[in-house]
Amino acid sequence: MDPTYITTEIWQDISTALRLLWLYVFLILGFATNFLIAHALIPSLASTRQIPDKLVKLRALVYLMAFGALGLAILIFVGFLLNLDVLGRVWPRWWL
Repeated sequence: MDPTYITTEIWQDISTALRLLWLYVFLILGFATNFLIAHALIPSLASTRQIPDKLVKLRALVYLMAFGALGLAILIFVGFLLNLDVLGRVWPRWWL
């Protein structure tokens, strides 16, 4: 099974798919970091009184940023999956 000739258009589509995949990875890392801060770090530091009460009020904003990143990550991942049709143009038969 030989792949077909890869044109400039196909390379651009592969580049777009890879950019979407990298953006997905960074958004998931952003979600995990913000969720960890909001769900574990802020309550732990607040219970030991190592941070002032003003910073505890930012917990809702950090949650909002976490779930915003998750929502964007889901949209980017769907866009990535929709852009994977480029593989079908390079390898017409996926199953042997």
